[in-house]
Amino acid sequence: MLPAMGTSTYSSRDARRLSGILSDIAQTRGLLAQLVLRDIRVRYRYTAVGVLWAVLEPLALMAVLAFVFSFVLAGRADFARGAAGAPYAVFLLTGLVFWQFTATSLTHAAASILDNRNLVKKVCFPREVLPLAALGYPLVNLCIGVLILLGLHLILGGSLSPSLLWLPPLFAIQVLMTAGLAMLLSCGNVHFRDVGYILAVALLLGFYATPILYPSSLVAEAHLPGWLVWAYHLNPMAWLFDSYRAELFGATPPLTLLVWPCAVALLLFVSGAVVFRRLSPTLSDHL
Repeated sequence: MLPAMGTSTYSSRDARRLSGILSDIAQTRGLLAQLVLRDIRVRYRYTAVGVLWAVLEPLALMAVLAFVFSFVLAGRADFARGAAGAPYAVFLLTGLVFWQFTATSLTHAAASILDNRNLVKKVCFPREVLPLAALGYPLVNLCIGVLILLGLHLILGGSLSPSLLWLPPLFAIQVLMTAGLAMLLSCGNVHFRDVGYILAVALLLGFYATPILYPSSLVAEAHLPGWLVWAYHLNPMAWLFDSYRAELFGATPPLTLLVWPCAVALLLFVSGAVVFRRLSPTLSDHL
């Protein structure tokens, strides 16, 4: 049952009203919470260890990649020491934890309207709730992953510093960026089913174009063509991940690292909201 919207009906005119997007989402926060809880229950319902997979999955991936780059390719991968001499396991897990949030959120957001087509066809409600709910259980996994990251950081000789206070604003930028993309992809996938396939390729490209396995300083040292270095630095996630590692290892992220990610996050969120509100009333016609 949908929470009350404050009016007797939710019409197509309401769905197109851009100024009401935040209040509409706030009024349907009960539905948002229900969708997130449903996703968590469905994801872990038939697993033997349940929500522990949120811990095991990033740890297993980190262990495999750390083994490959620290031992198998140790002679060729000088970056295996991580950034500023930090253990490569910590360096790597920092990237994996935050990347998996965005990658998992976008994958599920792209299919969110199609997966809930019966609800979309039968009930009028702010449909932005569906792609935004897709960020729910990846956020739960991220919180667990950050605790693991901080624990591993301490175990391997690191320390917690006041620079960690930068973590919430940095993550807020990433969430804003992801939410904007989630809205764009979810409605785009309704009109063009190719979006899901394009997203899979884009995420694979993004994984290697973001400093997850390597420090971004390697890009400057690789003697690449200038246009390619310029294109690399257009990726706002590269700037964000450098900032995440800076604050984890005790340094205050330079504000210059945050200007471009902030601008991209705002642009994507506004674009996502505008496009979604414009297409939302007719989504059911394409399902």
